[in-house]
Amino acid sequence: MSGYMTRQVTQTGERGVVLVLVVFAIAFISVLAVAMLDEATVDLAILRNHTSGLRALYAANAGISEAIIALREQYDTTNTVAGTLTLPDGATATFSAEIDNDEPVVTVTSTGQADGFTRRMTARLLVGQPDACEEPYPVRVVWWREAAE
Repeated sequence: MSGYMTRQVTQTGERGVVLVLVVFAIAFISVLAVAMLDEATVDLAILRNHTSGLRALYAANAGISEAIIALREQYDTTNTVAGTLTLPDGATATFSAEIDNDEPVVTVTSTGQADGFTRRMTARLLVGQPDACEEPYPVRVVWWREAAE
């Protein structure tokens, strides 16, 4: 009966096959895990870049809005408006808007910057015309778009 309990496998073709399969399975799972981590890292980088680009675009938009306010309050078409925005998450974005005097249509080009990204917007404004809008200085947006880099 003791021979029954101590019987050994004598087939040479099956020795080590399980070990090789386990090593290949662990290697495959490791490759999948690394690929998934890499994909997640790339997705986070894309999201960060997209967010920074939007912050720069919104800063450029704020520059045009500030230029419109400056035109309404001062009617100064040779002005440059600049500022810094503090966003809700504590990040900052800067803008600079140049007002190009070509009355009655004034061109405002605003540049926004955030986290190394730069975006530009351009607007054409009708200034000083009676039908533009209400006093003190009438300003109406005629055309507004993101400028090509």
